[in-house]
Amino acid sequence: MKKILILFLFISPSVIAQKIPDYGFNKVRISGEDKTVQAELKPVKSNPNIETDRLYYWYSSNIIHSTQGGFSGKLLNGKYTEYYLNKNLKEQGAFVKGLKDGIWTTWDENGSITQLYTWKKGIKDGAFSLYNEHGNLKQTGNYNNNLLDGKIKTYSETGPSIVVVYNDGVEVKNEPSKFWQKIKQKLNIFKKKNKSPKQDTKIKANTNK
Repeated sequence: MKKILILFLFISPSVIAQKIPDYGFNKVRISGEDKTVQAELKPVKSNPNIETDRLYYWYSSNIIHSTQGGFSGKLLNGKYTEYYLNKNLKEQGAFVKGLKDGIWTTWDENGSITQLYTWKKGIKDGAFSLYNEHGNLKQTGNYNNNLLDGKIKTYSETGPSIVVVYNDGVEVKNEPSKFWQKIKQKLNIFKKKNKSPKQDTKIKANTNK
């Protein structure tokens, strides 16, 4: 009994010292040259119906891959976080069956926010914000099915903000309303009527000469 106890005391400290942090079967941690990644690989009940226009993120051989329209490993599913080597956050968001979903935020190495996008099943869909190097708003707006849609506001530190309206990715030009178009048409007709008699008078005058 004493021999067993002595053996346990001898072995125990070395086992504790070599213990590696356990991230579980559904989490991975990958250290790269410029960043560290923590990602969840929660089991999915069924494989997704693959969309060929979307980028799928998956894990295999201690590497996170991204492939358009396919995958060949464990799909990223759950929270995803990237860190700079100085431990500051680099990027954070979530995946659902390998596709970006919800709000994704990016920071620079000093900790200032650079951009925020809303994703829905691998497509930009919802509000977005872009920031300058000082962390101040540079542009805000909305995406609909991966296309700019609605009012896109660009901020300026020296002058007024600029607002451009988009409809399904196409810029909407500032055309006059239907009311002003009708007024303009009436004015053109009125001008033409006023010009006609003068022209006739000149013709008659020339004839008399």
